[in-house]
Amino acid sequence: MLSKRLIVLCFASAAVLVSSCGINTVSRSELEAVKPGSVLTYRYKKGDKDWFYADKITRIDGDTIYYNASKNESTKGNDVRIKEFDATQELSMKKADLLKYESEQGEEKKTIIWIE
Repeated sequence: MLSKRLIVLCFASAAVLVSSCGINTVSRSELEAVKPGSVLTYRYKKGDKDWFYADKITRIDGDTIYYNASKNESTKGNDVRIKEFDATQELSMKKADLLKYESEQGEEKKTIIWIE
């Protein structure tokens, strides 16, 4: 009887683990739907901590997305300081590069977790 409970508990734990892997990431369709004014919040690993920063999309021209980067980064994703943007410099990326952030990228495991 105890072994059946243990097996059920193991399966339940595995199911929770598998389902939680996609938490705090955005879908490809959400990334494809970004527009000027959208704020993208990124999460990445630095050392043993998760760090966050944001980009604000200013315009989209063809397959190029233009944005202002945040002035700050934080260890808290809800820190309002990451939504202070440097409007003196407009950066750009290709839409194809943005779509890569549907999943974790590189050693830093960088991904987009929210779009507002």
